[in-house]
Amino acid sequence: MKATGREERTDRMERVKKLLNEGWTGVLFYSFLGVAFAFLFSHGLALALSTDTPVVAVLTASMQHNNPEQTYYSWLESRGYSREEIDSWSVPTGFFVGDMPIVAGADSYEVGDVIVYSVPQESYPIIHRIIKINDDGTYQTKGDNNLQQYGYELSVSKEQIHGKVTFVVPKLGYFKLYATKLFGI
Repeated sequence: MKATGREERTDRMERVKKLLNEGWTGVLFYSFLGVAFAFLFSHGLALALSTDTPVVAVLTASMQHNNPEQTYYSWLESRGYSREEIDSWSVPTGFFVGDMPIVAGADSYEVGDVIVYSVPQESYPIIHRIIKINDDGTYQTKGDNNLQQYGYELSVSKEQIHGKVTFVVPKLGYFKLYATKLFGI
């Protein structure tokens, strides 16, 4: 007895399902699908947020508020900022290693914004807070958890900035950290 068109399609679909769910062909197919989805998601997010770096993983503790009285408040208050002004800035409680800030491009940046920028001597972008706008339009930045002599950039140009942190997804950056260590990306 000859199979009908419907039975042939069903038989073909079952063979494809078996091929994709068993063995190396399935692993390769779903790996490719995952990479393609991540690529499209990342590029779509970059386009929507007007930045080339829409998500970053926090690699250091420079923005943690471990001892905010010493490294954050007293340092900024000594430069003329009031505690109320400091508390009104974006990301008032900082963030931790392994968190994933979402970054959006902006036409302008203000004191208190947490920005992501690149410097030639570093292979990864830096995440710091703008603490002063210089007369020439460049920015001074500092990590909230850094002491005065560390993590303090005196001149960051707008061309170096990828964008400012709009919100933070806790702990999701650990996936990127592990992938970076595992694959050396």
